Amino acid sequence: MVTSSLQRRLLRELAYIIVFGSPLVLFFLIAMPRSNAARLTKSLESVAVNRTKFNDVERLATRFNGYAACVGDNCLFQFQNSWLHRLHLAPMTEFSVMVQRVGHASDPGGGEVGAIDMAMLISGDGQARSGEGAIASAIVFDRGEIGPSGPYTASINIGLDGRPDRTVVTLSPGATARQRTRARAFDLRCLTRIGGCKDSHQILPEVWNGARRIESAKSLIGAGPSAAIAARPAFAKRRVGGPIAPNWRFAVALIWSSPHVWGNGFSPTAG
Repeated sequence: MVTSSLQRRLLRELAYIIVFGSPLVLFFLIAMPRSNAARLTKSLESVAVNRTKFNDVERLATRFNGYAACVGDNCLFQFQNSWLHRLHLAPMTEFSVMVQRVGHASDPGGGEVGAIDMAMLISGDGQARSGEGAIASAIVFDRGEIGPSGPYTASINIGLDGRPDRTVVTLSPGATARQRTRARAFDLRCLTRIGGCKDSHQILPEVWNGARRIESAKSLIGAGPSAAIAARPAFAKRRVGGPIAPNWRFAVALIWSSPHVWGNGFSPTAG
């Protein structure tokens, strides 16, 4: 009798744990990518192109177990709303930061940071892995040289339906602190929002005022991702920060489809 009563009590307590504990665990699984992405953007405030040593970025990557990997001259940080997407509560949303080395690993400090590219992509089923067919996206290119359009540019691509589907920002050392802060102010709530974010204004709202509007029926990226992937060398299998390597193919397609890859005078802010 005592054993039977104890078993029933244990089963009842186990049922309580499952019923009340599962939603709590699910909440943390959903919230963790956004929390870590916010922690990264805060850490990146002290990282600057042509000033920060690349070894500092590699050390930073080790603090993001499962969300970061450094391969060759690149470190990639990537955060996804995987659980919301699996539960069919939001489209796939990915926030990525790619930091590139300039110089050589043997240089003092492992060389310097030569580029910081940040992007958020919202895509439908089966599209996130290719970087194509995005519902909405915002991309920020932070480079060490001033482009032909000046130290700061922002453009918004307006689709045929009148919806802003892509925002592109370029930064260089000449950009003001205010411009840099606004350009990096991705709304990370997109990673935890039921239903997801709907357009690039929701992804990167702070650059909206003063940005150039581009009426276009054609995606700004177009055939760029495939060309970018073909142009990049194969990555060595060296991982930093955990067993789960971020989606390099997606990051290359989205972030490295930039003016220096396309060439022919094309730029993200061209009409």
